[in-house]
Amino acid sequence: MLLSVIVLVICWQMIPAIFGLHYFSSNDWTKGKYRFKLMSWNVHAMGTFNTPYEKEYAKGIVDFIKKENPDVVCLPEFAVNAEPQKRIYPDKIISNGKYKAYHFNMDNGFGPKIWIGTAVFSRFPVLNYEAHELSPYIYLVTCDLSIHGEIVRIGVVHLQSFRLSDQDKALIEEVKQEKNTESLNKSRPFLWKFNAAYAERAQEVKKATAILKKSRYPVIVCGDFNDLPFSYTYRAFKGDLHDAFADKGRGLGRTYNQIIPTLRIDHIFYSADALTLTAFKTAYSPLSDHSPIIANFEIKSKASE
Repeated sequence: MLLSVIVLVICWQMIPAIFGLHYFSSNDWTKGKYRFKLMSWNVHAMGTFNTPYEKEYAKGIVDFIKKENPDVVCLPEFAVNAEPQKRIYPDKIISNGKYKAYHFNMDNGFGPKIWIGTAVFSRFPVLNYEAHELSPYIYLVTCDLSIHGEIVRIGVVHLQSFRLSDQDKALIEEVKQEKNTESLNKSRPFLWKFNAAYAERAQEVKKATAILKKSRYPVIVCGDFNDLPFSYTYRAFKGDLHDAFADKGRGLGRTYNQIIPTLRIDHIFYSADALTLTAFKTAYSPLSDHSPIIANFEIKSKASE
């Protein structure tokens, strides 16, 4: 009986992170001097992989960001042309949103003409921008937003993935349907990829969390963590921070749009002692293999101003 109770207690603690129960709570998206709306979205290289519809996907992403109108936009797997004069999408996002600051950190490329990395757009001045290499091609981007004199540190990550190709994903779907000995044999190569990715992410997490813990300002860390709630990655990043989905999310909050319908691998963690979360949503979009997550924050010490 005691063992059963312990299991139930543990599972109950996991429920808010796995399934959002906030169907009857309100979201307040209203603007204010010390409020800001933040979007985190893995944009799948702005349609680069969606040949021959790259431009349509990129335009759709730009229009989606314009419609949501966030004050801060964090875009892992953003893509720009290697030639500065051909970088039209950053300029469009800046123009649409009247962003004062834009930073891009390249982590890899797609051929010689496309750079892929992490982009940050902000309507607030950006201070102390840095890109910290966690492992080859993997970075933590940090910067301080000056929100009418109040400083909030932002961290954006895109951690090691499982390196699954489109063929791998198709095979996983096939294995899910078969459920026999042959399907088990087909699935074994994935175990090696999964184990390697878990090990690499663990090292990246240690470096990233050590950097973020040095902050003397309130912290928001967001991005594509490539790991599920209550994984080592999730628990290490969350630490004393709050999970925006657990605090105001609804349903499964799926952020990865392929393989299975329950993958929430994109997160927003924040310092709840200094910041109030007034609203949160997962906004499904077919324009990327990930859906954007969007949160509205208010600086607590300035809430009455």
